[in-house]
Amino acid sequence: MKLEYDDKFIVKITLIFTAIIVFSTILHHLYPGVLHVPNTLGPYFIEPIWLDLVIMDIVTAFLAILVIYHGFKTQGKFKTTCFLYGSILFAGLEECHWILFGRFNLTDKTYFFTRGGSWFIEIPIYTCLAWFILAWCCNYVSEVIFPNRTYLFHALIAGILAVSLDLWMDPVMVNLGSTSLYPNSKGLWVWLTDPKDTFSIFSIPFFNFLGWFLVIFIFLILYGYVLNDNKIEIHGKTKSALIFYGLILIFIIITVGILMLANLLIPPFLKGVDLIPI
Repeated sequence: MKLEYDDKFIVKITLIFTAIIVFSTILHHLYPGVLHVPNTLGPYFIEPIWLDLVIMDIVTAFLAILVIYHGFKTQGKFKTTCFLYGSILFAGLEECHWILFGRFNLTDKTYFFTRGGSWFIEIPIYTCLAWFILAWCCNYVSEVIFPNRTYLFHALIAGILAVSLDLWMDPVMVNLGSTSLYPNSKGLWVWLTDPKDTFSIFSIPFFNFLGWFLVIFIFLILYGYVLNDNKIEIHGKTKSALIFYGLILIFIIITVGILMLANLLIPPFLKGVDLIPI
């Protein structure tokens, strides 16, 4: 049976990302010394631990499949697939930069994830898929609540919705270990930044929440601008995909630059300020 263009596109790009994930997973678990992977685990896990890691990936993947199905029905296979892997690439590389930058920087530590089965470089796959689910759902909710508005407006509202969710999700995930019976237990990820050296909200650096907004906002702008039906008809699907992923790589640099600038400019004026410390 001859595959349609969209099906071929799905197979090709899925194979590329699968290769990256397999390589990253092997590197993370079998050769942790290459990227100096910390050996701290989260507090709550099922024995054997591999079962817990698999369950986390499977549950998140199941939720992602539901969102993908919704996307196929509403936006089509091509646009949904671009959105899926585009969000993984955009959010994943941005987070990997911060993790590895902090890990190999002697003076400016950032954070690291404590657990994960499959990995995209140094980001657990369940986190990558969570970015996709969140971006898609926030954008969809924005479009439903505010119909007939521009993609810029929807991207703005989606970014605000994402940060609103993160304001209560991150403190819970980071501080899971605070109520654990196990000594020295940690949450799903650990912030290494000293609250005294930065401006924090819920004891989490401000640039984390700014990053959430920028990642969702900028990604949805790129998606809305490049992958609207008119542009796809003009450029064709192959060229549209190349433009989309090319711009993602460019705007990752811009996003990281904004976050680094904010991290340099804001803390000196609000150094040690921790709004609602926990």
